[in-house]
Amino acid sequence: MNRSRLRAYAALCLAMGLSGQEPGLDDLADLKATLDRPIAAASKRLQSLKEAPADATVLTSLELQEMGYRTLADALEGVLGFRTNRDRAYAGLGARGLYVLGDQNTRVLVMLDGHALNGPAEVGSSKVGEDFGIPLDFVERIEVIRGPASTLYGNNAFLGMINVVTRTPRDHASGETLLHASDNRTGALDAQIGGATGSGGWNLMVSGFQRNGTETRFPALQATPLAAGLDEESRQSAYLRFQGTGWSFLGYAMKRDQNLASAPFFSQVGYPGTTYQNQLAFADLRLEPVFGPVETLARVFGDWNQFSADYNYDGIRQPSTAGLFKETDPDRGVGLELQARTPVGERLFVTLGSEHQWHHYHGTAGIDPALVRTKVQHQIGNTYVQAEWQILDTLNLVAGLQQASWSVQSASSETGVRQDFPSSTLSGLTPRFSLIWQPTSVDILKLLYGGGYRNPTIFERYYADGSSFKENIELRPERIETLQGIWASIWPIGLRSQLSWSSSRWTRLIQPVTLPSGFQQFQNQGTELHGQALEGELQGNWPGWTAYLQAGAYDWTQNGIEMPNTARFQAAFRLTRRWEGWSASGEVQRVGSRSNAPVGVTVPASTLWRASLRREWAKAWLRLSLEDAGSRRQDLVATDYDPIQKMTWDGPVLRLTLSLRF
Repeated sequence: MNRSRLRAYAALCLAMGLSGQEPGLDDLADLKATLDRPIAAASKRLQSLKEAPADATVLTSLELQEMGYRTLADALEGVLGFRTNRDRAYAGLGARGLYVLGDQNTRVLVMLDGHALNGPAEVGSSKVGEDFGIPLDFVERIEVIRGPASTLYGNNAFLGMINVVTRTPRDHASGETLLHASDNRTGALDAQIGGATGSGGWNLMVSGFQRNGTETRFPALQATPLAAGLDEESRQSAYLRFQGTGWSFLGYAMKRDQNLASAPFFSQVGYPGTTYQNQLAFADLRLEPVFGPVETLARVFGDWNQFSADYNYDGIRQPSTAGLFKETDPDRGVGLELQARTPVGERLFVTLGSEHQWHHYHGTAGIDPALVRTKVQHQIGNTYVQAEWQILDTLNLVAGLQQASWSVQSASSETGVRQDFPSSTLSGLTPRFSLIWQPTSVDILKLLYGGGYRNPTIFERYYADGSSFKENIELRPERIETLQGIWASIWPIGLRSQLSWSSSRWTRLIQPVTLPSGFQQFQNQGTELHGQALEGELQGNWPGWTAYLQAGAYDWTQNGIEMPNTARFQAAFRLTRRWEGWSASGEVQRVGSRSNAPVGVTVPASTLWRASLRREWAKAWLRLSLEDAGSRRQDLVATDYDPIQKMTWDGPVLRLTLSLRF
């Protein structure tokens, strides 16, 4: 669908929207409640979905439990505007039809109860698969925002953001244990326990996951299938949350080990020692005192991220390289955020905030003894102001501005001889504007404009391994501008609809380039990307039934040529039936074909479906789920897998989950 047709269709839909007859909301309470769902991510404060200055979707705990989603990636597959791209190591996250091949989810901000999980090193920073580590059956809601949100969050909130909100600690002792088993050689044990403490409560979640692997085939490299054990995976995680009046504390730790049959970065296929390991931990203390009409926030936090990898190079796929390769990329940091929200008159509120982080990165990569040691000490800054003005009872204006910065105090690389890089500072202003109009009690119109800002990662700017990658200290931040128009409405026939159109301009895209020397180096692209999207949602609620349909048409071009790995069309349909302690749910997902023209490869469109049957009792529940049934989906992969150009999903999975409450 070309841009002129997208614009014409959007204008026609918006023109038709305001002519509908206003239904009685008493008869459509469930649909009205959908627009009143709480969301905290849009403005860093709790508000309803209809008043949030964002194009947003909220998934509730009931929807997550009834559909039986195991991972965050599973849940996002059915959300408007998002899809995953899987290379058998990580689940990459694409937004509005596009996933940039090789991206480690650096362009979508993923948060857990408001704490960012994206790290500044970003090597292996997926965190939407099993490495997310939080059982979705223990989640209160998932807040999804389409479009840039950098004005409040700075780096990484570039194409969108995800905030996963866990269950609020209870004021009484309780617990729950989940047992999972499936026919694809996987199993998991999740548990949650909580209780009261003073004026608040606490929750502790622990989770363990084991996948023994499946046979994999890579005809471009090996005719026979690889043994299942070469693809095994395990993960352990724990999350502690305390909450009281005006304060909260979060603590999290996760460790994931992944064997790699897929052999990335031109390593030896079938070598049993090819592994990835991700470790993540954070602590976050928040104080939220109220001084008269002024609401404040003081937050102190610390993060530790580490990615490790082992490969064997046999000199075949990359003739100049042979030997055992090891890599370790640890980054640790501390941060402070201060925020105040104050009224200025009766209808104007102003939010001022500033967040600063101090990080130390010390990475090692290469073939022993020629190891490259890289050290970077750096600071990340984010200062923002946002004004919310209620012009009329039915008309709100939100405007904001952010100053983002990345300051490198010292950086060096050492391979026998030390090389010092100059200190530097990258910065930029990011605006935000939204106009929200409610012309009737059942119609909402939003006009949104926002900018996105993404610094280069440590990996992109400073990574060097002596054999395949070279640093580029000249990298500049990526920028994006997005204009969106949204119309949401409730109809007399028991339906809620939403239509949106967006246009984006993306500059300084960072991608790897092969140099004449054979090394790869990340560089800013000199030409802009232009994106267009037309998206729609339709939801129906009737006694005992819920139906949901979403679809999006997308167009991403660079120099008038379609961007690699763009899905021009995505859609999903979900249906749930509830009766007397039972629920039955089904979901069908459709993703259009995607191509990578520079290397002449295309993966076909796919249709996947899942089904879930759940039985609820007072102290237990049982769920049987079928996942990834239908056509075997394929995803394109980055050039470091050559001559592998696409990966095939494993296929249908039958999963049984038993919950016991106490």
